[in-house]
Amino acid sequence: MMTSRERVLAALNHKEPDKVPIDLGGTICTTISATANEKLKSFIGLEKSGEIITHPFLDVVLPLPEILDLFETDCRTVRLKGPTADDEDTDGEKGGYSQISLHDKPQGHWMLDEYGTKWQKCGYDYSPVEYPMHDGDISSIKDFSWPDPYNKGRVRGIRQEAKKLHEETDFCIMADIMCGGPFENALWIRGFDNFPMDLMADQKFAMALLDKITEIDIGFWDAQLSQVGEYVDVVCQGDDMGMQTGLQFSPDVYRKFIKPCHKRMFDFIRSKTDAKIWLHSCGSVYEIIPDLIEIGVQVLNPVQCSAKNMGLKKLKKEFGKDIAFWGGGFNVQKIPFMEQDEIRGSVTETMETMKPGGGYVFAGTHNILPETKGESIHTAYITAKEQRTY
Repeated sequence: MMTSRERVLAALNHKEPDKVPIDLGGTICTTISATANEKLKSFIGLEKSGEIITHPFLDVVLPLPEILDLFETDCRTVRLKGPTADDEDTDGEKGGYSQISLHDKPQGHWMLDEYGTKWQKCGYDYSPVEYPMHDGDISSIKDFSWPDPYNKGRVRGIRQEAKKLHEETDFCIMADIMCGGPFENALWIRGFDNFPMDLMADQKFAMALLDKITEIDIGFWDAQLSQVGEYVDVVCQGDDMGMQTGLQFSPDVYRKFIKPCHKRMFDFIRSKTDAKIWLHSCGSVYEIIPDLIEIGVQVLNPVQCSAKNMGLKKLKKEFGKDIAFWGGGFNVQKIPFMEQDEIRGSVTETMETMKPGGGYVFAGTHNILPETKGESIHTAYITAKEQRTY
């Protein structure tokens, strides 16, 4: 019998552990919406509350320990806190997403992030609608009000939290996503209309913006890993680059503009910790998986298996020896409409496909959506628990 930490690390080292590791809540992209969480609690008869909102824009929470224990999850998380004002002597928001200021509370149906992007409530979660550098030029980069990664509020108490988890538990410890990647952050700052055009028509500006965002992201990792680098097992970075049908750009654009930024960031992370490097990107990133492997990505999430060329069997066969997969256990887009027998069959097939040779951690293809029934969530994770043993 392995500990959770041993189990996850064995799987990520492409060895067969005693059981397939299971994750729910380990990151802001492998968890559950607040609404679906309430449905799950209702289904299992859990009346307790007190969940941490891990990302208000995504409307997701960290499930209660009772749920994590029920599903035999193997991961626990260390997160940066929100920033505090210089004259404050209080912690930032406990467990909150690092780029949402302590003082940026919801105002009606919108919020601002630290970059000045306005996020509008759209259904349950939020989408960016106003971009602070939308009408800017290259001079705007120098004059822009960038977040301070080294704000002291972000790291208050996290070293003690990580040390306690490392020494007093056997869980795999995650350093959660706390900064948008260079590409997606450029979209949020510049706009989904302008930045793709910049990559074609104003490449000097596009590169300068990507470089600056990378510098800020490295600052966030420096602040966090200087505190917890020796205690964490997996470091998680996100940068959404895919769609259902393929990349948001050509592979050549990735290799010219974004790949150097990723390599710079991952090289820095590697200088601060021996933890595994984990990258989240929604959609189809099949065409650049070899590039990700080349620059040091060891774990790919969320494995959106319904996207083009992202089927689990195909990925396992072509890349299973070189990169581990974290997710793809059930399709969060489809599970709200599936019968319980379909869910059991789908999860069983996933386990049969991904178990051989290790290299796999079970989770959904992203956060569990509000439309999902509590029974369906329970079925997916209980089936995984039943099928996980080698």
